[in-house]
This record gives sequence, structure tokens and C-alpha cells, in this order.
Amino acid sequence: MGQYVVIGLGNFGYQVATLLYEKGNDVLAIDRDGAKIELIKDKVTQAVVANATKKEALSQLLTSDIDVVVVSLGDRIEASIMVTLYLKELEIKNIIVKASSDAEAKVLNMIGASEIIFPEREVANKLANTLTNPNIIDYLPLAGDYSVIEIGPPKDFIGRTLMDVQLPSRYHVQIIAIKDVLSDNITFIPSANHRFKDSDMLILVGKNENLKRFEK
Repeated sequence: MGQYVVIGLGNFGYQVATLLYEKGNDVLAIDRDGAKIELIKDKVTQAVVANATKKEALSQLLTSDIDVVVVSLGDRIEASIMVTLYLKELEIKNIIVKASSDAEAKVLNMIGASEIIFPEREVANKLANTLTNPNIIDYLPLAGDYSVIEIGPPKDFIGRTLMDVQLPSRYHVQIIAIKDVLSDNITFIPSANHRFKDSDMLILVGKNENLKRFEK
């Protein structure tokens, strides 16, 4: 069981805090709005009304052995910066901060945030990829210019084997798993003799440019 702190209980912070708690973790939720604390108090380990931009408040609530602190203060970039600075001074090792722009992310990285997240951008990116190509079921960006996608097989793949279609040499992408949607069975690293069916879903990894070429 991990020890987590979520500072800021807007929609994103609320979801993160409650989901972490549902997964069996120790979760402290902090917000300056008493109404938000009232809503979440029975769905986390502890919920506290406090102004996290005050170092004294944080020092009373946090210890350096906390696994992760998630800072989700919406568009209040000044507040996010102050809280991140104070968390570093309190020797919190893992600080994840929600940001709205690359400029904000640059500043937050400079002052010690361990990771910057853009929830709205990630959801929009995923939706845009799905809408652009209806065959894509799911999309996961990785480090650099690599991604993982889940996509139905092209019609001309049906009945052919993995060896026949030669994905690595033709498209420079790799199948890491195949999921049968009828049985929910997943085959990891399928053999070259696997014969594609209509019910197959292909989970591919590769550079974004090669995945886009495959999608077309």
C-alpha cells in the first residue's frame, strides 16, 4: 500500500484521490475549499481543509516518506509553483504536477517537479487519433516519438499469417500482442504462424510516423 497526497480537488484531483484510495492506498486529500473536503472525506483516508500555498500548513501535514504528491491546482500556476517549491524543501521525492501549457511545464521542471502531466491534452490527443482513424481502438503515447496502438486488422490481412504480412520489414512496426475480442484471450508476442481473423485486435508498437503509415 502506497502513501499518496493529492493537493487540489477539482475534477482531476478528485478522481485521482478516490481511485488511488479504491486501489487500497493511503490517501491524504488537501484543498482550501471546505465543501470539496466534505464531498471527498468518506472516499479517502484523510481529507483536510488547508491552504497548501502556506509552507507551515504543508510541513504540519506531510512527511518526507510519502511516496507521491500530486498537485492539481488548475489554472493557478503561481500556486502550483509555490506548492512545488515547498514540497521540494520538505524533501518530497516524487512530485507530479498538473500543467496547462509547455511554458508552465518548463518552469515547474526547473523548480523540481518530478513529472508534469497534461490530462486535457492527453485526452484530446487520444480522441483525435481515434476520430482520425476509426480502426484505432486505443492509443498510448510513449517516450520520444513512439506509441502503442490497438487497431483492427486490415481486410487484406484476414486469413494470412503474421509471416505473410511482414510487418517489421514493410511498416517498421512490431506486434506485441493480439487480442481475440470474442474470447478475450490475449496472445503476447504471437508466432509467425498466427493467422489473422476478423475478431483479432492488433496491439502494435513503433515510431509514430510508421504507425501512421500502417494506419493508412
